[in-house]
Amino acid sequence: MKQQRVKRLALSYLAVIMTLSLVFSVIIYAVTSTQLNRELPPDDHIKQSADIEDQFHHRLERRDNETREMVVISLIALNGVMLVFGYWLSLVLARRTLAPIERSIEQQAQFVSNASHELRTPLAALLLSNEIAMRKRVLTDEKARQVLSQNVEEIKKLTNLSNSLLDLAKSENALNDPELIDVSNIIGEVVDQYSSIAKAKQVKILQNAPDGQKVTLQVNAVRQILSILVDNAIKYAPQKVGEVKILARLNKNSVEFIVKDNGPGISSNDQKHIFERFYRADAARTRTDASGYGLGLAIAKTLADRCGYTIHIKSKPSAGAEFILVIPNQ
Repeated sequence: MKQQRVKRLALSYLAVIMTLSLVFSVIIYAVTSTQLNRELPPDDHIKQSADIEDQFHHRLERRDNETREMVVISLIALNGVMLVFGYWLSLVLARRTLAPIERSIEQQAQFVSNASHELRTPLAALLLSNEIAMRKRVLTDEKARQVLSQNVEEIKKLTNLSNSLLDLAKSENALNDPELIDVSNIIGEVVDQYSSIAKAKQVKILQNAPDGQKVTLQVNAVRQILSILVDNAIKYAPQKVGEVKILARLNKNSVEFIVKDNGPGISSNDQKHIFERFYRADAARTRTDASGYGLGLAIAKTLADRCGYTIHIKSKPSAGAEFILVIPNQ
């Protein structure tokens, strides 16, 4: 199917190339014929006998015909070369044109498949718990509350997933105008937002940012990115002894926001895919009580790309993770 799309697009490109080639060939032949049919000026005629003049015109006409034939043969050969070269060039252009579209289609199909799978899991749990409850002739109040509690938990999961999908869709929309803001203020807002969550898990949040340093950036996008990174760090920080650091560092040409945790870390193989949608590491980093759908970091990466920022990770297994958001100076 993919090859058929490439060939169809290549043939379309080839049709355009050959149409232009044929048009220019007709123009070249017409101009050449016009020049050959042009009569010599009177001053160029030499007074000669009628026989010599007839021979001269005959030879001139024969030369003109031979020239026309050579022009036609040359144009046919040129168009033949253009046909072969144009088809090759059309295939190259078609592949380059369709490559990002194919990737987008594949990503969309994978996204739909992953989203369907994530939706199916809590729905199946809801269906199963309700079917088991319905099979029982007598359902005690305690058992009913247990079933309802399970249903509420699954509904919360569905709500979180739908909110994450909405956030992902919003992250691909148009951005607001950049604003001038104190870096310590934006870090303080994120810390205040997650202080109660960290306290409940007995995780410390430490912040460090230079006071009075203002930078121009996409405030809402940066706030959301930092919120995702801090939320992710709290999830994977060990309970009671966990520590999350969020700090800002001003460089000559950029400002960096850094979020660190002392969790299980991320392997080099997982780091290659950590920003992909629905991706969750299969090693130690998932052997915690953290729950999620693998969309948070994908949203952060999408937002960063939309703003022209870069986000990368430094981590080793059992050595925590460090996410760095780099914002060029404006």
